[in-house]
Formats: sequence, structure tokens, C-alpha cells
Amino acid sequence: MALMAMAAVGDVLPPGNWHPPVREALQRAIDRRAGDPDAYAVFDFDNTIPIGDGEQVALGYVIDNLLFAFSPDEAPAIFLDGVPDPDRPIEPGHPTATTRNVVLDCADLHRELLALAERQPLAEVRKTDAFAAFATKVRYLRKRISRTFGSAFGYPWNKRFYCRMTPAQYRATMHAALDAAKADGRFIRGIWRTPSSRPGRAGCVELQMLLGFSIPQEVQDLIRTLQKSGIDVYIVSGSFLDAIVPSVDGRYGVDIPEANVYAIHMQTDAQGRLAGWADDRFPFPWAESKPDVIRQHIAVRYHGKGPMLVAGDADGDYAMLTSFADMDVGLVFDTHPKPDTPLGKLIAAVRAGTAEKRFLVQGRDERIPGLRKASESILVPFTIFERKKQDD
Repeated sequence: MALMAMAAVGDVLPPGNWHPPVREALQRAIDRRAGDPDAYAVFDFDNTIPIGDGEQVALGYVIDNLLFAFSPDEAPAIFLDGVPDPDRPIEPGHPTATTRNVVLDCADLHRELLALAERQPLAEVRKTDAFAAFATKVRYLRKRISRTFGSAFGYPWNKRFYCRMTPAQYRATMHAALDAAKADGRFIRGIWRTPSSRPGRAGCVELQMLLGFSIPQEVQDLIRTLQKSGIDVYIVSGSFLDAIVPSVDGRYGVDIPEANVYAIHMQTDAQGRLAGWADDRFPFPWAESKPDVIRQHIAVRYHGKGPMLVAGDADGDYAMLTSFADMDVGLVFDTHPKPDTPLGKLIAAVRAGTAEKRFLVQGRDERIPGLRKASESILVPFTIFERKKQDD
């Protein structure tokens, strides 16, 4: 009996800044499933393992350093290919803000900035209205395509910003971007606005986007504790595989094998460079399809059993959080979802005590950035990025 009891105790999860009831429930589940050959855990990636979005960090790094691998002349063919209606406005109330107009504006601005960068330091180029307009419209394009044409089209499409890079070049860029974000240490909710002096074809636009990347120590501890307890850890995410793999190769505190990462694969061209389409030879782990990916590609390794732990932060994770009856713990990181969304309703039910006890809500403090001993998150205020702040 003593030997059986010892075998059922997992590695100790350090208390850190976990909300105490969350940490206690996680420890009980780890102790229950330690050493179980059919036990595994599944995490979403962006805003679940890290605070922040790795792809948005990479895009910011590429913008700031003008590292796009395609020429301005190539941009229209890359970004307009396959868009259902390139002349449809991509934001209500902005009739001139069509995909075509925004892409052409970005190409013109990119051409202008490359010419400027031949004559003056990049730090000076970043102070110009042209750079502020470019930084805004590239991010605007990335965000509005998914909002307009749906995430199933938009999430693979927004990898086109890395066309003409090889996967190895993109992964190296990802490392450079994450190293810079780690050195900076901030998590920012930014507002970007087109300067009134540079409206272009699409007109002046505005968007909000997250900036920063940090894997909290507590999440590092959780993944390491699961692994030390004999529980395999997987990632199932609608993000880009080549963005995730460099983020979890050990240098940022989390080490998950590439074989355990299910994310969007991109096609490559004849020269082995990233092309503009998802590779349909691989599973597409997005929203409602995430549970299918788990069942078809992961659970089959564990006698068809569901994950003992599922962790997520967004409505795209709701299906995998609620699809497995044999799941021990569904861990939700609070990102303040709208209260009328499925995840918003689940969070409210957990806090009201009416949800199943296996569901847990963990708060974060973006000012640190890290976890806090509560179920509610504290978000950082918005920072407005105007031309005069571009070199801050």
C-alpha cells in the first residue's frame, strides 16, 4: 500500500503566484496522474503559455528592422492572392480601407522606407511619418483580414508577412524577436494610428494590438512539474508552427519537443521558402477542430484517453476545454473575454461556483508581467504609438 501511495505522488508544483485554489487543484491532479502511462496535458500557446503573442512580437521586429524577405513590388501578388473580395472594406465605416488599398499603401511605404534606409540610419527612419504609417497599416492588415474573412482564412493568410523566408530564417528571426522582447521586459497594449499626413489610398486607420512576450515562472514550473511527474505535454494551437517551436526550445524556460507541437504548417515553394498557404497535409488545429486534432493525433497514443489537463485563454480554446469527459482539470487564463462569449460565461460560472469543479480560472498581472494570487487579471493600460514615440 505504501509503495502504491508513493507512486501516486507527483513532483511538487511551487506555489509561486498561483491563485491558491488553482495551485491546490493542479497539485491534486498531478498527484493523481503521476506515472500514469495514459496521462498527458494539452496547452494552447499564445496568451496561454506566454503572456503575449509570439507572432505579433515577430511581426513587430520585422517591421522595426525592415526585414521583410519580399520586395515591395512582390507584395500585391503575395497578399491579394486568394482574398475572397479584395475590394471589400475590411472595417465597417472605412469604405476606402479595402485589402487592395491597404496592401498597395504598405508596398508604397515599404519602397519609400527602403530608399530612406540607404541614406540614413534606421533609427532615424523610424522617426518619420512614413514609418509610422507603415507600422500601422501592416498591423492593421494582419488584424482586419481575420475579422473580415474569418479566422479559418485569416490565420494562415497572416503568415504571408514571412513569405520568401525559409523556415530556418523565420525561426532565427523569431529567436531574435523574442530575445529583444525578453530584454525589454514590458507587456504593452498598443494603439497604432496612421499620421494624418500620410493617409494613402486606404485613408487613416487605427488598431489595437498586444506587444510583448513573457512566459511566467509559474507556467514554466507547471510544465516542468508535469514532465517530471511522467505526464507528457503537448501544444495544440492555431498559431504558426515555426513561431512556436523556437519559443519552447528551452531558452525561454519551457522545453517541449517539436513532435509534441500541433500548429499551422505553411507550404514552401520550389526554393524551400515559406509560401502564402497552409499546408493541408497537416492537421489544422483551430477552434472547434482542436478536439479532433487531439483525438486523432494525440489520444491514439494513450489508448484513446482524453488529456488530464487542458489549458487555454480564448474562445478558440473553449471546444478543447469542454470536449473531454475524462479531463481532470480545465485551466483558463483570464484575458477578460466578453461576458456573453462561451469562455466569458464559463469564467463567470467558475467564479459563481456553478461550474464543474474541474474548471479553474487563473489571473495574471500584465504589469509584471506574471501571475497573481487571484482569478482576475489586471491588464496594462493602452499606450498610443504616434510618430513622435516610434523610437521610444
